[in-house]
Amino acid sequence: MPKTARQEAAEMLTELLFRFYSAGQRHPRVTQGPKIHTHAFHVLYLLARAHDKRLSLSFLLTELQVTKQQLSKLINELEDFGYVERVRTGRDRRNVMLCLTESGERYYTEREQAVADQIAAFLEKYPPEKTEILHELLVQLGS
Repeated sequence: MPKTARQEAAEMLTELLFRFYSAGQRHPRVTQGPKIHTHAFHVLYLLARAHDKRLSLSFLLTELQVTKQQLSKLINELEDFGYVERVRTGRDRRNVMLCLTESGERYYTEREQAVADQIAAFLEKYPPEKTEILHELLVQLGS
């Protein structure tokens, strides 16, 4: 059965996403600092995008679809690097929020910028009118 244009486009975008993420990991901007697991990076991504740079552990469990033990291991790793901290809220000590630290935000931002640099370099190969079309499509996808 032949692929539809939608299926093929999805596969092509996925390939580009993984290519840029991998290239971003090798970018000179990110040679310093530890390499973290992709799930741990996903935690930093979610925290960086959160309104007040903090999320509940239950939200992270649902979002990442990992076990409590796996999440605890990820958080311990990120805490050891100083990228996140657990903060207890209220009187109930079981209610814990995970907060992004300045160091964690800096680590995430450096890698995000490295991937953006890789994409920008890739797009330099194309004429401005092609990148304008891509830009318009991406704006529509984001809406």
